[in-house]
Amino acid sequence: MEVRVKDRQSLLDMAVQTAGSMEAAFKLSNANDVSLTDTLTDGQVLDTVAADNADTVHRYKVQNLQPATALSEEEMAALAQEGINFMGIEIDFIVS
Repeated sequence: MEVRVKDRQSLLDMAVQTAGSMEAAFKLSNANDVSLTDTLTDGQVLDTVAADNADTVHRYKVQNLQPATALSEEEMAALAQEGINFMGIEIDFIVS
């Protein structure tokens, strides 16, 4: 069976939605020849894998839940300027 990716859905989102667990992301990755960290595109079609937790899959389907937790381009750009690699001694990083 195939499923179409919605905007900002990650492989982990798709694994939970279609197979009921985050662990299924490894199988989903292999089945679709994509990396766990690849950015999926809106409308991309993925082959599904066997459900690890049918109850979760059913609950998501009944409640029409489609998680989308991937960061947008703007959010990723904002994150790129933070962290220890971008700190200046005695400017952002105070040594006492």
